[in-house]
Amino acid sequence: MTYKFQVILSRNEDAYALFSALRRNNIKGIVLPAQSLKSALLDNREESVPAFTGLRHVVEYSHDMNYLVDCIIDESRLEEVKNIVRSVTDEIQHKVGIMYAIPLAFVEGLNN
Repeated sequence: MTYKFQVILSRNEDAYALFSALRRNNIKGIVLPAQSLKSALLDNREESVPAFTGLRHVVEYSHDMNYLVDCIIDESRLEEVKNIVRSVTDEIQHKVGIMYAIPLAFVEGLNN
């Protein structure tokens, strides 16, 4: 079985360590910038969101960009990839990051 494996990390130093570790282990994928819904709403200057409107005027909300790592991996490498993530970051353990895998019905056009 083939899986879409995703990791979302919020600390830049952990993200770059993960990119390097995955590459060293010949795990290929893509990295996308990500932002939480809350920070996206706080950044929205066009529409007033009642719950956050006052907060935006009181506090200047700065945040680092989160990173989403997206890989397509074979089931035989699933545990290996999970262990790589755990070895470079404690974000999953401390519930500030997330990783998950979704089984894919098919993959076409990629050499894993």
